[in-house]
Amino acid sequence: MVRNVRFTWEQRLGKVGESEIKGRLSYFSLVTKIEDDVGLDFYCQLLENSSPTNEFYIQAKGTEHFDDNWSASIKKSTLVYWLWEPNPVYLIVYDEPSGNCYWMSIEDHRYELLERIFKTDTDSLYLTFDRSNILEKGKDKNESFITKIKDDKASIELFRGQPTFKGDGYVKQLPDCPRTEHELILIRENVRQCLYSLIRYYDQHKDVDTTKRYCEFLAQFDSTGHYNHFLWLGLINLELGKKEIARENFEQALRICENDPNWPKESMDALKAEIKKWIEKCNC
Repeated sequence: MVRNVRFTWEQRLGKVGESEIKGRLSYFSLVTKIEDDVGLDFYCQLLENSSPTNEFYIQAKGTEHFDDNWSASIKKSTLVYWLWEPNPVYLIVYDEPSGNCYWMSIEDHRYELLERIFKTDTDSLYLTFDRSNILEKGKDKNESFITKIKDDKASIELFRGQPTFKGDGYVKQLPDCPRTEHELILIRENVRQCLYSLIRYYDQHKDVDTTKRYCEFLAQFDSTGHYNHFLWLGLINLELGKKEIARENFEQALRICENDPNWPKESMDALKAEIKKWIEKCNC
């Protein structure tokens, strides 16, 4: 019995494209096929000195019509998914007539895509790219792509408010500065969280000088946004017998609490009452 099953050329071209792209990626990375249809085809781990390092994702396509450029309609939901991945995403197209694979970094277009996503009413956007970046077949032939993976990872970390040093080896390049107000706010918030963690560590280890030093830095770094470091400075100075300085910090903590419109009233009232008790102790 002959089954009436047909496999179109488009379906076969898609499989051929995936195979060709996976073969090239395998020269310098571990490639795992993603079976679930999530808008990504491959999960990859860059190999350096035979050890897996940077992670990245691939969406693979096959075409017979990659002329001066290639374009495709991509759902906005898929683009948002790519942009919120913690690792770089690349769109790679296999051009069947030439046998070449061309790649595009989604991270390169992050802010352009975000603007288009939120300012257009359509469900999809067209992505277009040219023949500038070729995924080569062979060992040690994709250094520019490998470098791009590392740079894009640093760019994503910056977008998430966690700038990292760039480059390999002992001497590295400084992190990039924030590109948007969004990144600046996230970086400042991460600095505050990290310093709070250090403050708690040195406080638990009874290192009063270091605890006080970090709190004083935070008081200058974040003078109006959060009460915690002022409360800690008040308690430290009160313990050291510096009541005037302690009272100033307690009063600043109280002002910040009173000016916060988002804090639930019940817990805010309890916190303000506690700070006022500490202020009274400074007046004794």
